[in-house]
Amino acid sequence: MDRIDPGSRGKPVQRSAINQIVRSATGESLPARHLYDASRIEDIFRQAREREPGLTLLLLSTADGRAVAEDSVLGVDGRRLAAMANSFLTLGETVSRELSLSEAEHATVCTRQGNVVLIRVNADKPMTLTAVAAVEVNLAVLLFHARECAAKLETALRSRAA
Repeated sequence: MDRIDPGSRGKPVQRSAINQIVRSATGESLPARHLYDASRIEDIFRQAREREPGLTLLLLSTADGRAVAEDSVLGVDGRRLAAMANSFLTLGETVSRELSLSEAEHATVCTRQGNVVLIRVNADKPMTLTAVAAVEVNLAVLLFHARECAAKLETALRSRAA
């Protein structure tokens, strides 16, 4: 049922418009995964994991830290990780600029149990790819596969936007 907005001069306002206004006013928005071709992203993740079975997590998130797609065997909350990963990569990019170095290509976290690589994906809007692998996967191998995955994501996301 349409409702009449007092400022609309008697014209009905569609319910979807009302829902958008309410979501916007309350800070609620559609999950980021609804804005992208999730099946294409998941295919790219699947291909990456086939090429390197040691990958334990691939996560694509928006620059504002919202999870878009995730392929993980780690049992972590992708939404929380998305926000942290983007903040970490942004901090790395800021440190790089502050030191007057060239643009940061990626950021890494190395631990005794595995490694994390964070890469900026330059699609129509900047995104963050988080790739995690167990310690058995050499950091250079992880970086290679993360870069390859990021390049495929950039191509897929740009072709969709065009």
